[in-house]
Amino acid sequence: MPAATPEAMTGPAHAPRPGVDVRLSAVDAAGKGTPAQWQGATLTLREPPIASSADIADVRYVLDQANQPGLQIRYRPEARQRIHDGTEALVGQRAAISVDGRVLMVATVAGPFGESMMLSGLPSVAEAQALEKHITGE
Repeated sequence: MPAATPEAMTGPAHAPRPGVDVRLSAVDAAGKGTPAQWQGATLTLREPPIASSADIADVRYVLDQANQPGLQIRYRPEARQRIHDGTEALVGQRAAISVDGRVLMVATVAGPFGESMMLSGLPSVAEAQALEKHITGE
C-alpha cells in the first residue's frame, strides 16, 4: 500500500459522507476477526480497523504514477500517529481497504504511513469516479 503525495491534493477537502464505512484493516492469517470476500476467497479482517471513515479528511479520484485510476485518501492530523503506528506494526503483512463491507484492495504493507495513502489499480476511471462519489457524495 503506497503512501500518497499530499501536495497532489489541492482544493476543498472531500470527507466521507455520513453512513459510508471506509476501513483500513489488518488481514488476520489466524482467521480471527470479521470474514470478508476478496477475489473469490474468504479473508478475516481484524477488529478494530486501523483507520475508519472518521479518520479520513479527504478522498479524491486521481491517476497514479502509472496513469492508472485510483483514490487518494488523506487522513486527519489527529489520526496520523495512530495509523502510522498501526501500519508500522504490519510491515510485511497484509492489510485491506474496504468500503461498506466490500474489500477493494489487499496489499502487503511495505512501510508505515499515516498522512495519506493511495488506493490504486481500480479497474476503470468510471469505477474510480463512481467510488469517490459514493464515498463523498460529491
